[in-house]
Amino acid sequence: MQGFILRSKKQITIISGLLIVFAFFNHWVLHNERMAIGGLVAASIIGVLPIAIQAFQAIRVKVISIDLLVTIAVIGAFIIQNFEESAIVTFLFLFGAYLEQRTLNHTRSAIKELTEMAPESALKQMADGSFEEVDVDDVDEGDILLVKTEAKVPVDGTVLSGEGHINEASITGESVPVGKKTDSQVFAGTILENGTIQILPYSLGFVLCHFREWFQQKLEN
Repeated sequence: MQGFILRSKKQITIISGLLIVFAFFNHWVLHNERMAIGGLVAASIIGVLPIAIQAFQAIRVKVISIDLLVTIAVIGAFIIQNFEESAIVTFLFLFGAYLEQRTLNHTRSAIKELTEMAPESALKQMADGSFEEVDVDDVDEGDILLVKTEAKVPVDGTVLSGEGHINEASITGESVPVGKKTDSQVFAGTILENGTIQILPYSLGFVLCHFREWFQQKLEN
């Protein structure tokens, strides 16, 4: 039952809001105080359920959460029969939590898309001068990487040698390929449409590559 209530927080928020509108309509338009109070009481009880459950779960692990404080405030409002306050407090708290979760989900989705754009491997120059494919996480600052036509740039860096045109639409939104030459800046996940270049990763690119691995681990947890 607790799981069902917590999974239905969005629906509970909507119902709570509608009950508050119903109560105010009866109070200001129909002048029916009995129905108005009934709507506020119902909104308070329905709205406080998921909050109280979360407060109880926090107490079980010896944590004093904001949910507990809101639950106490609602109980206090009931004791002094201030049903308008209890209904509005629970609704605003649930609505705020919904907006926070929605923003967090969008942020996670956006960052996940950015991390997935970067390739998993890179052509790294070895000690004998040849280039071998290695995992992008094995790229260190100062390594020389080779990027061929139609390949993705593995990390952020600067062009060491060569020329070409890179499609940076995934980063800038600009569909027209950008010409790159020595000392030009390149970004991980962009596509070299023509030419061949060697790039030198810089510190920010190095950090971003390892940030991808860290963030993916956080998402899995």
